[in-house]
Amino acid sequence: MPFPGVNVNVTNGNLLKEISATDCVPGLIVTVKTSSLVAKVLKVYSLADAEKAGITQQAEPFAHALLDEYYTELGGTKLLYVMGTDSSTTMEIALKSTEANGVMKLIRAAGGDITMIAVAREASSGYNAGTAFLDKDVKAAVTIAKATGEALQKANTPVRFLIEGIIANETADNDFDPNTATNGFACVVLGGTNSDGHASVGLALARAAKYGSHVKLGAGSNGALTATQMYIGATPLEEFAGLETLHDAGFLTFMTRPGAAGYYFGRDNTCANDDFRILVHGRIIDRAQRIAAQAYLPFIEESVKMTSDGSIEPADAKHIETTLDQALRTYMGEQISDCEVVVPVKQDVINTSTVNIQVKVLPLGYATWIEVSLGLAASL
Repeated sequence: MPFPGVNVNVTNGNLLKEISATDCVPGLIVTVKTSSLVAKVLKVYSLADAEKAGITQQAEPFAHALLDEYYTELGGTKLLYVMGTDSSTTMEIALKSTEANGVMKLIRAAGGDITMIAVAREASSGYNAGTAFLDKDVKAAVTIAKATGEALQKANTPVRFLIEGIIANETADNDFDPNTATNGFACVVLGGTNSDGHASVGLALARAAKYGSHVKLGAGSNGALTATQMYIGATPLEEFAGLETLHDAGFLTFMTRPGAAGYYFGRDNTCANDDFRILVHGRIIDRAQRIAAQAYLPFIEESVKMTSDGSIEPADAKHIETTLDQALRTYMGEQISDCEVVVPVKQDVINTSTVNIQVKVLPLGYATWIEVSLGLAASL
């Protein structure tokens, strides 16, 4: 038995505050080397949790670096779902909805709560990435992510994807413009904190997880990223020619801002050129969809009063409208400019057993470009 005395246990990690933003439930699919981590879904709240689960710097340098980057940028603790894949699993395979150990396994493990998934891959030494600027897997992943995104949207569990823009041949001309891919569900992140051609999807995921759906990844009020150096391939970002061209092509890239230290995200480009060409619009509509799906659950298989001409009773139509309108304004009031919910009374519910509802969400406007007219004056 020890001598009588006072035993004090010093704890660690208490300075890390819990991130309270609930808009984003993040997920990560990443290459691992440890066989027991392949196809295993982990729930972690910090880098220390991931290390306890086996994702250590020594055993899993690639995955550990990505998680370190994520939690450093996050600046606190927050639930993250992590699933490992082996080095033979491409991002395309990982994002295929029919793949047994792919994205759907991660989503099911989270009960459909995940709203954004980052995918990153470290291929084996014998892998042929192709001779183009980007690894051939990137374009393939963008294509398959569209089908998966559409399926998840149909199931009322919409998800947006951050795909690692792995560079295969830095000296080659880029032959893929993401904004022509007609896939607003996905972004291709280009640029990383290491000079190895990989991309820092963890930084993008952290910014999405830390702030609300209406906040752009590059919002100036949130300050610079925690990264101290960024690269495009092996070239420091500041020295890379054509960075703005790649940004205009639809990549989610990093940038510096005159008069400000550090690095920022450029426009939060997706792989589309339509209403959802920016990630923030996709995140807002996803949030509105999830709220609508929950708000109308009590109405399923319930009766609706009809008038003598077969139309919906106006009072019932108004009740259905008000239910979602109030929900959207309660949970998204500061995230949108306005919303409108309309239930047309002239519809044949008796024969179709279907109530059609029209919902419009007016998003916030964003000052992506600011033009200032500046000149001298003889008098004011």
